[in-house]
Amino acid sequence: MNDNQPTKCYRLRRDYLYLGILGSILCLIFGTGFSLAAYWNLDGSFRYPVPTAIFIVVFFSFIMLLGIWIILAYYRERLEISRDALIKHDVFHVTEIAFDEITQLQWFSLSGAILVESRFQKFKIHIDNFQKSEQIEITECLRNSVEYDLQEGWDKYRRLKSSLFETTDQPVKPIRFLPVILVLIFAGVFFIAWWYDRGVHFLVVSLINLVVAIRWFSRFRKERLKNSSSV
Repeated sequence: MNDNQPTKCYRLRRDYLYLGILGSILCLIFGTGFSLAAYWNLDGSFRYPVPTAIFIVVFFSFIMLLGIWIILAYYRERLEISRDALIKHDVFHVTEIAFDEITQLQWFSLSGAILVESRFQKFKIHIDNFQKSEQIEITECLRNSVEYDLQEGWDKYRRLKSSLFETTDQPVKPIRFLPVILVLIFAGVFFIAWWYDRGVHFLVVSLINLVVAIRWFSRFRKERLKNSSSV
């Protein structure tokens, strides 16, 4: 690397912040509404109002905590590349590995992860967490800063991640997992309603939402693999 190169900091895409905030808000709204409906049980449709309300609170609290974790990760996690070291900031700890201490650099083509190892430490860099231009910079930096005989899986990684090496600029695609997550939340809500004898139509709606989420996710994966494998 250039001796005069300053430390560069790469943060998670802003999409993760939006995902965490929206998911947490929706879980708070739905969790509060459904738990209160079960607890009050005004129409007598819940056989066990209090246990049902507790279950709903626990279920939505777990999902909301995931959203809060995503928000925390957005503000805490980052990758720093200095003149002579890689510094990985996770939510609760920091790992630093000097370039001359790297014993292995492994490229995972399907997951887009990059494993950096030294004798005593290691961490993974998930390249898809960053903007397209940053993905290119990080990939080129690691490829050129680590001895080639210490790198594994590069050829397959380069083939399946060919979009990173195209010369034409491409707009960054917005995150597509948000609608899938939202549909899965609705599927869970309607399934809970059916489980507590609210009617078989809730099960039908839940299954429809589940099928839509699976098809949406499958189509996204197929498009991603098709784009990454095209030359």
